[in-house]
Amino acid sequence: MLFPTIHKNKAGWSWYACLFVVLVMIFIALPVQAVGAASRTVKVGVYQNKPKIFINDSGNPDGFFIDLLKEIATRESWSLDYVPCEWEACLALLETNQIDLMPDVAYSSERDKLFDFHRIPAAESWSRVYANPHIQINRFDQLNGRRVAILKGSIQQVELSKTMQDSGFYLVTIPANSLEEVFQLTAEGSADAAVVNQFFGNYYYQKYGLVRTPIVFNATALYFATAQGKNQDLLDAIDRYLQVWRDDPISVYTRILNRWLEPASINQWVKNIQWIVLLILFLLCLAGGWILMLRHQVRDRTVHLVKLNQALSESEERYRLISTVASDYMFSSRLQPDGTLALNWVAGAFEEITGYTFEEYIAMGGWRAALHPDDVAIDERDLEVLRSNHPVISEIRTLKKNRQVRWVRVYAHPVMDENSHQLVGIYGAVQDITERKEIEAQIRQMNTILEMRVAERTAELARAKERAESADRLKSAFLATMSHELRTPLNSIIGFTGILLMGLVGPLEAEQEKQLNMVQDSARHLLELINDVLDISKIEAGQFEIFHEPFDFPSAIHKSIEKVMPLAEKKRLVLTAEISPQVDTLTGDRRRVEQILINLLSNAIKFTERGRVHIACEVADGRIVTSITDTGIGIKPEQMDALFQPFSQLDSGITRQHEGTGLGLSICKRLVEAMGGKIWVESEWNKGSKFTFTLPLERKSI
Repeated sequence: MLFPTIHKNKAGWSWYACLFVVLVMIFIALPVQAVGAASRTVKVGVYQNKPKIFINDSGNPDGFFIDLLKEIATRESWSLDYVPCEWEACLALLETNQIDLMPDVAYSSERDKLFDFHRIPAAESWSRVYANPHIQINRFDQLNGRRVAILKGSIQQVELSKTMQDSGFYLVTIPANSLEEVFQLTAEGSADAAVVNQFFGNYYYQKYGLVRTPIVFNATALYFATAQGKNQDLLDAIDRYLQVWRDDPISVYTRILNRWLEPASINQWVKNIQWIVLLILFLLCLAGGWILMLRHQVRDRTVHLVKLNQALSESEERYRLISTVASDYMFSSRLQPDGTLALNWVAGAFEEITGYTFEEYIAMGGWRAALHPDDVAIDERDLEVLRSNHPVISEIRTLKKNRQVRWVRVYAHPVMDENSHQLVGIYGAVQDITERKEIEAQIRQMNTILEMRVAERTAELARAKERAESADRLKSAFLATMSHELRTPLNSIIGFTGILLMGLVGPLEAEQEKQLNMVQDSARHLLELINDVLDISKIEAGQFEIFHEPFDFPSAIHKSIEKVMPLAEKKRLVLTAEISPQVDTLTGDRRRVEQILINLLSNAIKFTERGRVHIACEVADGRIVTSITDTGIGIKPEQMDALFQPFSQLDSGITRQHEGTGLGLSICKRLVEAMGGKIWVESEWNKGSKFTFTLPLERKSI
């Protein structure tokens, strides 16, 4: 019989017992398979962020978060349905509950309004700056004005922009749809630097030929997330496993994390000792089983204490690592029973900023004793914010050991007890911003001085402008008076010369008649000059009056042509007119309109030696458009700017061939504009010119 044989044979019993324990251990080590069909299907978003989460070369989801989720799904009988998407698209699908679960989501207060998170972080991460090797970037201020590639919609984009803005710097962010695109933009020179999480960055920066800078920021915890108010059972299940796994240094969580942190070396090590480990496990199965049971009991009794200290311990370690590359200092404090904060540790440039050693700092009273007396109230306010489980960024004054006042920027994050939700400590960083504050004060002082100088200079210019305008009015008034006084004797000269030429006082010899004609022509020319000077002076002095009454515009054109016709016939030029039937009555100053027409026609005839002068008139857009075209010498391009300026003549100098005052075009321009119109010229050298002006058909008196 078998059983009697076994009971009588102690060696056989021991052998079967060992085999039984081995089978139990193998069963425990094997993944738990779901009995029957999966209890539910979970849609999971997947984006490219290796090694945390990505689609591998075979087209399958892979990475730390995927492996961790698979372990939980196996134990919970979930069927995972993966939905590949870009980062922002994944968050949009999660928000609308089109996917059930999104891995690798950093917590923020803004995201807390849209999504639900589990309590225990799945991992911790911080952001690091990676730079193009041709650009030296080792400090935050060296990012000022730089182009920085960053994942669109990520926490890094928000935190980096805020950090740079708070420090008085600016940068040009280049959003990318994926982390690979962030590194690609930097490698090809489209960006000067890239910002990614340290998992992805340390995995890939050498592949893209980038350098890892000492600039790190935004230490944050990473979670799985669901839509607000949806799938809370998924988050609760994840917390149950993380609560146990994260406290166990040999748990499946630790194995997954180590494998993805240093995959190349660890996988190689695993391959090399896999059979050795299996052999050792087999040989130690009996003792190992008993020890594991004892350890499990001890772990169950101490898990509550570990949970209380976990967040603070992880934060201390994270900031201790960051402090090795930072010029600021990191700190961690615990809340004492009396409500005060006791400093646990510091790392980084603590002595440079405070002037104390750590021991001296504790002995003299710590943070509150080093505060400037006028800023204690600010610190009290910040502590209340931390008690409400909100981070604080504050600028405050402290006193160094030598009593020198220093400005610092404090970044403080609360650590809350998971059961009582009370503040148990804080961790954060302190940055010396004294130099920046001094520069800001200097800039404000310089701005004040500059504003005073600008005000003084503006007042001087206003006084100078007033003096110039006064002198200009006096000049115009003087010219108007003198012109009037000069016209009286000139009219007498012209009149008496005309009487002599008419022979009313007796016959004249030929030479006498010639000389008198020269006197009369000179007097008329001088009178024209004086009339032009008088007109321009009246305009500048504001004494020029424009009449507004209806008159026949075609009649004004014909009358103007008649006055200049003798000049055209004398030079044997063809003078023609083309007036549209739509041109009829115009409301304005007829005498001034005729003055404009005669001036422009006279100019065209004066500068045309052969060919024709043509005047055209039509109605367009409620305005009369009149143009005078000639085949004269034209105007050089460099002379165009001098047109319409007082006393400006294109034919000047001792070799000039055409007479004139240089005021005709200037008067025309001012008269046209005074009547609400515009005037311009088109010309080609040696081919002729075309002067065009417009006048409104109806214009109210101003």
